[in-house]
Amino acid sequence: MAAGASGALLAETRRRPGRLLLTGLAITVATVFAAGTLLFGETLRSYLGATSVETPDTVAAVVMPDRLPEDARADLDGRVSSVDGVAQAVELRELYPTVGGAGAATTWRVTSDPMTGPLTRLSAPPVRGTLPAGLDQVAVGEGTAKRTDLAPGDTVTLSAGEGAPRTVTVTAVVPLDDGGLNSLVTTPDAMSALGGFLEQVDVAADPGVDPAELAARISAALGAPDAARTGTEQRAAELADGSASVSAVLVGVGVFAALALVAASVIVASTFRIVLTQRRTQMALLRCVGARRGQVVRAVLAEAVVTGLVAGALGVGLALLSGYGLVAAMRASGMQDVPDLVVWWAGLAGVLVVAVLATVLAALAPALAAARIPPVAALGVADASDAGTPRAGRRIAVAAVLAVAAGGLAALALGVARTSDELAMLVVAGSGIVAFGALIVIGPVLVRGLVAVAGRPIAAVGGAPGRLAVANAAQVPRRTAATISVLALGVGLTSALLVGVSSVRAGAEQNIAEMFPTDVVVATGDAEGAAALAARLATDPRLTVRADGPAVFVDPAPGVAEDEAREAVEQGASGAPGALVQYAGDARDQVEETLAIAQLIGFGLVGMTALVAVVGVGVTLTLSVTERTRETGLLRAVGLSRRGVRSMVAWEAALTGAGAAVVGAVLGAVYGALGMQVLGLATSLSLPILTLTGLVVGVVVVAALAAMAPAVRAGRVPPIRALQEA
Repeated sequence: MAAGASGALLAETRRRPGRLLLTGLAITVATVFAAGTLLFGETLRSYLGATSVETPDTVAAVVMPDRLPEDARADLDGRVSSVDGVAQAVELRELYPTVGGAGAATTWRVTSDPMTGPLTRLSAPPVRGTLPAGLDQVAVGEGTAKRTDLAPGDTVTLSAGEGAPRTVTVTAVVPLDDGGLNSLVTTPDAMSALGGFLEQVDVAADPGVDPAELAARISAALGAPDAARTGTEQRAAELADGSASVSAVLVGVGVFAALALVAASVIVASTFRIVLTQRRTQMALLRCVGARRGQVVRAVLAEAVVTGLVAGALGVGLALLSGYGLVAAMRASGMQDVPDLVVWWAGLAGVLVVAVLATVLAALAPALAAARIPPVAALGVADASDAGTPRAGRRIAVAAVLAVAAGGLAALALGVARTSDELAMLVVAGSGIVAFGALIVIGPVLVRGLVAVAGRPIAAVGGAPGRLAVANAAQVPRRTAATISVLALGVGLTSALLVGVSSVRAGAEQNIAEMFPTDVVVATGDAEGAAALAARLATDPRLTVRADGPAVFVDPAPGVAEDEAREAVEQGASGAPGALVQYAGDARDQVEETLAIAQLIGFGLVGMTALVAVVGVGVTLTLSVTERTRETGLLRAVGLSRRGVRSMVAWEAALTGAGAAVVGAVLGAVYGALGMQVLGLATSLSLPILTLTGLVVGVVVVAALAAMAPAVRAGRVPPIRALQEA
């Protein structure tokens, strides 16, 4: 009989595939996000891992200075060169000085390179100019030259540590992978004079020398058993480090993918409950012909397996198509160095399995409810609706326990923040998930309050359709609460992100105001130099100048444009060797650019969860419209127009959106503030009230728009349907 029950339900699924698609649509969207995250992560890990390998293939062995005592690092390249089998040994040094003379003074990367021979890291000859050879000569990376307009013959000033600023001349523009950071390269001798940090010593071997044997010889000569390793081992370590750097980012993205899947599961549970309620008579008939409760549960779960499998496979397929399409579009646009899409088939199979499991778990509670349908319901005697008043006492008690647990995790996060920001943020995420669980449990009870608060305004504005919408929401509190919970999750994530970005911006503005009491700050290194420079700048009527210690503070004179003031400062400071000119406007622009990128990425991640939520609104309303066909036909029979029916569905969606928006905005603001507290940014906490208000209004509008298709469908129900299904 179990096989017969499953066959009957699956036959119904084949007869009405639209229900299957609607039930699994949220899972499809969440699976696209999860599979897309996996594809993106593996491709990024492979690409960054490959580009992170900096040691050339011609390097046979590498000496690691950090494995040697401090007093054994002097003249390391010379000592390694004397080892039998070593053809050449070059120290690789790195420095991050403040560079002036090429726009606003910022931190650059300076590295050493032998410029020629087997150990050079330059991939091609200079684009322009000649390679540096003297102690005061450098080459600039091609990307840096484009950003700063530096060319051979220009000079820049390097300031690092307590030493005096040093002026160097650019002699060449070279192809250099700078990773977006302004970069210079110079000779090993010049880097030693600058005091760069010794990273490693690259070693080239004589012909026929085994790299492993050479590494052992070098280690023995230096008196440390693990001082050197082969070039192959070094390149493998760099590849692993590059891949590991992606993992932290993917953990954060994975959290959003998991939240999207949780939201989809809530929607699936709600839609399964609606679909099974619509098929109440069919379930009762199965009971009449001998199906036991366990057989009905297994039959419903079998349908859930099919739904999850189809929806998950569709999501994985769409993610693959999107991935290949994005790579093709990037290449067609002329972008260089676009990596191939890395497809991890085992991982995608895991995503599909998770999608099926999530669907089955979401369908478990509705399946148990379906098994409790009495056989007498087949005769039309039993209640055939999903309406009902939830047991408030039990729900309030469970929600209270979950709320206390969420608060405890929040307190734990504040304590953990003293030792690890990453662990503290994971605890904050756990607290948020528990709080979301409390919202799901208490949701049907909260619907009563929502109806009481928002019912009158909607009834007053919406008239009869508004009153009917409020009554519909109150009649099926579980369905309304499920939709509110999922929407609230998307709104909460967005609100938390808005609070975080606003707080970071406020903190950055505060720091910039402290660092830049004026529009321009010129650091000279000593008070006498500052006084002399201030006197020279003060002769320009376009500037307002004052000196304070080793710094000169400059503002544009009233009515003077910023560009004119900059030109005046650059001209006046050109005669002061070592002067570093910094602009508050450039610092603000850099902060805004960084925040804009972070905000774009954040909204992209949050947007997937919000998309799942909006899909949930549309799916839930579509199925509920189908469920209320007879009721809608009766309303049409007693005089409600098509427009009135459409308005009723739209008002119901707006009511749901309003409840979700308010709850989500409050919870999101709380957790956004908690995140800032954990990260130590509470002193700059900023609540963007206007933006949050706009978010609430926008969610209500989006919810109403999501109801357009179901509303149009409801408006087409003819009055005669009430008589046909009576």
